[in-house]
Amino acid sequence: MSQISFASRRRLAALGALTAVGIGVLAMIRGITENPIAILVSVVALLAAIGMGWVTLTRSGEDRTRAAWLTFALLAAAFVAAVGAHDEGWIIILGGLSIAASLPLGRYALGRDRRSLQEMSRPGEVVAAATKPVLLINPRSGDGKAQRIGLMERAEARGVECRRFGDDVPLRDLAEQAVQEGADVIGVAGGDGSQAVVADVVRRAGIAMVVIPTGTRNHFAMDLGLDRNDPAAGLDAFGPAREKVVDMGQVNGTAFINNVSMGIYGSVVQRATYRERKLETAMEELPTLVADPPQLTFIGPDGQQHSTVHVVLVSNNPYLLEVRGAGGRPRLNTGELGIVTAELSSAAGVTEMFARAALGALASSPGFNAWSATSFEVDSQTKIAAGVDGEALELTAPAVFEILPAALRIRIPLTAIGRSPAAFVVDFRRAFSELFRRAFLPVQDWQPLPRR
Repeated sequence: MSQISFASRRRLAALGALTAVGIGVLAMIRGITENPIAILVSVVALLAAIGMGWVTLTRSGEDRTRAAWLTFALLAAAFVAAVGAHDEGWIIILGGLSIAASLPLGRYALGRDRRSLQEMSRPGEVVAAATKPVLLINPRSGDGKAQRIGLMERAEARGVECRRFGDDVPLRDLAEQAVQEGADVIGVAGGDGSQAVVADVVRRAGIAMVVIPTGTRNHFAMDLGLDRNDPAAGLDAFGPAREKVVDMGQVNGTAFINNVSMGIYGSVVQRATYRERKLETAMEELPTLVADPPQLTFIGPDGQQHSTVHVVLVSNNPYLLEVRGAGGRPRLNTGELGIVTAELSSAAGVTEMFARAALGALASSPGFNAWSATSFEVDSQTKIAAGVDGEALELTAPAVFEILPAALRIRIPLTAIGRSPAAFVVDFRRAFSELFRRAFLPVQDWQPLPRR
């Protein structure tokens, strides 16, 4: 495909995205002018549904049941007001579909589609195939994902030695045994908690690690730029691969690769029913925890001591806090911890915080703070309930956090994107102006969108 035809396709996609947005906006304006009261009712009902949804989570008994039914009723009212109240309700639907269609067109025009990302240069240094690879597999993680895809058989067919771990076979012991027997690369197929255990072992041994995302969420794999939908593709990292050097966190000597959460979540994850009934357990415990949060003290970015907090989250590198990039870290090699705290005055305060997050103004929420540091300390009069990479743990106070820069060598497949999705999140206004450039200006005036 010639460069001219390639550029033409980008230009057509940019024109299509702008046209779709224009149609969507005009359709919405027509809907508003036809019946502005109905649109206003729809917006108010939607905001009220969000608020009642939080009440559902923070109440119990009959109050919770009534709030849940009211939430559904408000959502239905929002839909009926937006569409059913119009003589030409399809106009609103057309507007929504047009705006939705503009998103994939815009991603392609800006080079943010999957194919364009696959064609980008890859981070890391190319290394030779492992000479004595070992893969540690938890067959039960991710509801048995490793077994369903025949991961062990695929790995052994590549000459990778496989060893199972589980409740009766400690993972750390297996990893340390593999090191003693001369393994030069150790992989782990499991969730983030298992990845953290092996990461600590390989860091101390000075060897490389392979991440096979067979857990439930696999946030570490996501931020490494691996394909979480195809865990078996990670086996390619045992062959010729690229090696990335990333940071790792520690709290009181315990390693973590994602984050440590204290406060409400740290307390919920301690419950015996949490692993099997996550949502139900959280709903049962939230009313009490919102009213009476665990007592934690720390020095905030303002230099003052804080103690009334509902959320304290310390991460291995800062998270991108905008909603469109939530849950991701643009980089894993900044050499800093990310620290997020929230002091919630009431259920209404939580609703306000979510609303500000939706508008990209989370940092302005009352009681919310986010900053970065190389170390951090949380104190308490009792042991601190925490979720360490999703695993329940009680930390002896004070909990002392530190970042270990460039501590971990990770091998990723040559075909992997190798960058977190959060690294590609760009400012909306900048992206929109670039769409105009690509739609109407010569190719030489196009500007690449920056990565974080």
